[in-house]
Amino acid sequence: MLEVRGLTIAARGRNLVRDLSFALPDRGITALIGPSGCGKTSVLRWLAGILGNGQGGLRARGRLLLDGAPAAAPHPALSYQPQGDALFPWLTIAQNAALGLTVAGLPRGKAMARAAALFAPFGLAGCETLFPAQVSGGMRQRAAFLRTIVQDSRFALLDEPFSALDAVTRLAMQDWLLARLRDRPRGVLLVTHDLHEATGLADRILVMAAGPGRIVADIPVPIPRDRRTEAAMAPLRQSLKSLLLKELPR
Repeated sequence: MLEVRGLTIAARGRNLVRDLSFALPDRGITALIGPSGCGKTSVLRWLAGILGNGQGGLRARGRLLLDGAPAAAPHPALSYQPQGDALFPWLTIAQNAALGLTVAGLPRGKAMARAAALFAPFGLAGCETLFPAQVSGGMRQRAAFLRTIVQDSRFALLDEPFSALDAVTRLAMQDWLLARLRDRPRGVLLVTHDLHEATGLADRILVMAAGPGRIVADIPVPIPRDRRTEAAMAPLRQSLKSLLLKELPR
């Protein structure tokens, strides 16, 4: 279990996120949804340890617990995919994909081999020696997703990981993620603006509101994934839509 307690993020005396607390189990997908500007990305950046006090005028305070014990971010139990691809332009696609493993201490050859095993299912075969500027935006996004997932950490923090993908590739990557989680369970915190994605993938949905950012609903998704038809999920999506519209900043 990963726990966030009393997280407050402020900029120039104004709270962007205030007293936010939630727990993330190390199995299944928790979706984090909310209007733009409510602080979803800032929460993930704090968890990933890249929202330093004073950076960009932001200051954060709060507690991070792992299995009940205090933990400090960045933590090896967490891997993070930021918005966009955030690939290093001077590294090849293969080197970018293996980067998280090499930073974690895996020998470069083993890291490259582990990442290379996923290039075909990710539609990246043949791109190993290319640089980010030489491939499409969708390929860069898939490489960033691969870089995060291949680490097999206990928790994965995914910030809109499929937003730049076309509809068919997005569905394929979503199916791949679900299959990976069946084989290698972990906890996933998924930030998304897509209600179809949230209700299709998540076991649980946290709804954030702005002004300042806070969690206003914690909703389990009780319908098994193989029964999540359009008709079955429509009431939940409508309920989430109404809640989000109600919580839009005035």
